[in-house]
Amino acid sequence: MALAAGLALPAMAAETSVNGTFALPGAAEKASGTVTVRETGPLTRELVIGFADKATGKAITRFDEELTKKLHLLGTDAQFSTFIHEHAAKPESDGRLRVSVRFPKPGLYRLYADASPTGLGQQVVRFDVPVGSVPEVPAASTSDGGAATSETMPLEARDGRYSVRLASPALRAGSEGMIELSILKDGKPATDLKPYLGVAAHAVLIAKSDLSYVHTHASGAEDAGAHSGGHGMHHSKARPDGNASKLLLHVTPPRAGAYALWIQFEAGGEVRTVPFTLSVSPA
Repeated sequence: MALAAGLALPAMAAETSVNGTFALPGAAEKASGTVTVRETGPLTRELVIGFADKATGKAITRFDEELTKKLHLLGTDAQFSTFIHEHAAKPESDGRLRVSVRFPKPGLYRLYADASPTGLGQQVVRFDVPVGSVPEVPAASTSDGGAATSETMPLEARDGRYSVRLASPALRAGSEGMIELSILKDGKPATDLKPYLGVAAHAVLIAKSDLSYVHTHASGAEDAGAHSGGHGMHHSKARPDGNASKLLLHVTPPRAGAYALWIQFEAGGEVRTVPFTLSVSPA
């Protein structure tokens, strides 16, 4: 669904079908995706996502499990001010995956369906879904998205009593880099962390210029080699002892510019979400 800059969008109909855009930089596009969006309330939607094999055109019915789930649905609004991370139950007989989402406010949402169809590897499809009335929707561009500088980037942000502190990251487009982070509770190293979906912490980066997507996972310093060099999911070990408050993220940003970053982890019996903006330098 193409969206032109400056156009006001009407509220989405009770049920609408949206074609997706392949959104995994550096990977071969082997699957296409479509989502049917059904309105279930002012800010609630049921999403029915279907993948098809690009080579055969046939519906994909089998998916490998990644971090305990067949599908991760992640996304944000057009202003990068919110974050969504939901999951589907097992696929239906025709391969479709259902996800119920409660959106925090009206707006245009960029939703990334991240799955691993059996035999095809990780595939990510982005859907642009308006929720409610969406005035003045900006189009994605190839500019730097207003990249923040290292002098202006906040390197600590919080969710309740918990905060995440980043060691000043020096990331370059197309090169694998490392982000060091510390998770604090009331200003001290958190000791009540638990694995979230099998890993110590999740990180999602979305380029503000062209909406490029990176999903990576944190590891402890002793697990620094447990990662992959691609632009999609990076795997690491979970730390069940609750004391892994210092973690590493290995990430390969596909291009220069500003990125929205969200760190998610489980602490105090809840999933915590901490937002940042990062600047990636040219190669």
